[in-house]
Amino acid sequence: MTNSSFIVTDALKETTAITVMRCMLMSYARDNHILFEQALLDFAKSNTYEALFDLETEIWKEGPTYLKTLYEKELNNARSNTL
Repeated sequence: MTNSSFIVTDALKETTAITVMRCMLMSYARDNHILFEQALLDFAKSNTYEALFDLETEIWKEGPTYLKTLYEKELNNARSNTL
């Protein structure tokens, strides 16, 4: 087994974050019967979006299912606070 000294650049982190976001939004849009474009616009206004692109949080490493869970928790909390 070899140890790699591969450096993950910010550009690679951002590319991965975008890919994870796209996968998550395709699933979210399908599950909620909305257009991908609407899901993207709504997500871009969220705290979860901000956290994803704060690359130091490393949310981008966790994958689309984790990101979807975070986003849905945020939405549920927002709904609970408005009731």
